[in-house]
Amino acid sequence: MQPAPPWWSTLATFATARRHPGGAVAVLRESGKALLADPTLTPRQLLSLIGVEGTPNTERVLAAFFTSRRLTLAHDDTVRREHARHEHYLRPIAEPLSGAVVAFHHTQLEEQQRLRRTGRRTLSDITLTARLRVLRDLAAHLTAHRQITGWAEVTTADLETFLARDRSNRHQRTYVLRRFFAWARGRKLILIDPARRLALGAQPAFTGTVLEIVTQQRLFHRWTSPATPAHERLTGLLALLHAASNLQIRTLTIDHIDPGTQAVTLTGRPFPTPLDPSTWQALQACLRHRESMHTLNPHVLVTRVTNGRDTAADSSYLTRLLAAAATTPAICRQTRLTQLVTDLDPKLAASALGMNDGGLVRYLADNVTQDRLHRSGHRH
Repeated sequence: MQPAPPWWSTLATFATARRHPGGAVAVLRESGKALLADPTLTPRQLLSLIGVEGTPNTERVLAAFFTSRRLTLAHDDTVRREHARHEHYLRPIAEPLSGAVVAFHHTQLEEQQRLRRTGRRTLSDITLTARLRVLRDLAAHLTAHRQITGWAEVTTADLETFLARDRSNRHQRTYVLRRFFAWARGRKLILIDPARRLALGAQPAFTGTVLEIVTQQRLFHRWTSPATPAHERLTGLLALLHAASNLQIRTLTIDHIDPGTQAVTLTGRPFPTPLDPSTWQALQACLRHRESMHTLNPHVLVTRVTNGRDTAADSSYLTRLLAAAATTPAICRQTRLTQLVTDLDPKLAASALGMNDGGLVRYLADNVTQDRLHRSGHRH
């Protein structure tokens, strides 16, 4: 290979450290073959080509290498799953209506990438998926009742009929309809915005599960016991005591740990999160377990699957971890969020957690608050 790319020798070292000799040779052989055929390939083009013609192992190693060297943007299984999820909701939309929805979705993706590059709070993939789901259901509702050739034929009455099918979720669906039709009018796809006169309605209250105090105490004793696996201990305590999300726990790396202040930097939070002694001990147990695996994966939670990679554990891994304790990370997190919002203030909690204070207000209007007030009234 004349001339060899400037990063070629570094790739050889990277692959040798992460794969067995045969696997490292396979990575270099497939990459070298592609570069010999076309020496002008950029890292991004090489990664795309290997994704089509190469093996999954080579693609994973190249993706980790180029991402760690800032030669390409993140390219992992999570992105593929998100795209597949979006396609799942886009595919059923009929042809006369699908073009506008696809364009609207691409606009949202561009906005998400732009905000991510500037370091600002971005639209989550859960939000994007929820919006596609609403538009898919609306398209199915419209085409089921009459022949329609475009969004310009949709009236306010059509939207009211659609919203009346599920009044419990009217607030979110109305918001999505307003965003979509305002965008469509801005692109001159419609002349009149039929969603402009829709009333948002009351924001839905929190209806999730909250753990009782006795259950929280039982879980705390379980997760402070050295007999409990280290990964389960850290996951449970981060969710129950620090309201950490599944993503924040999975993406925690050794570079995010500050031993001097015993704090960690969680994704999306503006400030480091100080850890209590129990959570810090669970974190140290995870680090000792990580060292025993002799892995180069930078994440704190390293599994057998991710031992030879640089990616985070799968999103279902944490749910399986806490199954033995008869709970989930989401339940533990929303229990802590409810306590913070009720005992403190939504704005203070949102500032500390890097969340939207409007989203936390819904935790004030749930049955948990009423139960607490009812019990306190009996005591007085």
